[in-house]
Amino acid sequence: MAIHVLGISGSPRETGATSRLVQAALLGATAVPGTTSEYVSLAGKAINGCTGCGQCAKLGQCVIPDDMQPLYARLVAADAIILGTPVYYGSATALLKAFMERVQALGSAEKKLRLKVGGAIASGQGRNGGQETTIQGIQLWMHINDMLPVGTTSPSGQWGVTAQAGADPDDIGNDEIVLKKFNRRMKSVESAWLYGRKIATVATLVQAGRAATGLDLPDRPYGQNLPDSYPEALYQLR
Repeated sequence: MAIHVLGISGSPRETGATSRLVQAALLGATAVPGTTSEYVSLAGKAINGCTGCGQCAKLGQCVIPDDMQPLYARLVAADAIILGTPVYYGSATALLKAFMERVQALGSAEKKLRLKVGGAIASGQGRNGGQETTIQGIQLWMHINDMLPVGTTSPSGQWGVTAQAGADPDDIGNDEIVLKKFNRRMKSVESAWLYGRKIATVATLVQAGRAATGLDLPDRPYGQNLPDSYPEALYQLR
């Protein structure tokens, strides 16, 4: 089964820790047979935040003419989406936040990212520099879009890939996690590779299940298709 994984770096730097980690995850994803990948850096792109104009609900598309427009088709075409960001004040960069806000245009009439597998990567200057809170914010965005966020299994069960790196682009290549239980060390880029492989595997399973069952999510946004009635037993529960 053919799976396409889109990796997006939300760093304002074109090269550095975030770009290497996202690309490492995509490399891991392509280790799964039938998987293709695409990497996009938001660095240098003009992406404005959502203005709340509501035009996407009326027209079915965003009307802000900037560099976000070409990304919509790529998001819809992907089976899995990986977002990476450096940690800025305990959260994602303003660039990635603007990108995330603008996906509202894909969720007004229907959740166009529904059932796509999601992954999150965060790098900070400190080992406990807000990486997990940043990843939680990204995963909340995924839940709102009816996506299926996936955490890491190795080196341990976490929200996503966390790494420690400074401004030097070479820092990330030296970042390691010590696995005391097994007396081993794992580099952050290796963790990202494993994560990408897991994401592509889960996406393959999801698409195979959808193809076999023909099922889709039953609900549409904003109560567009609420049922006319509910089981009587629902109101008799005690």
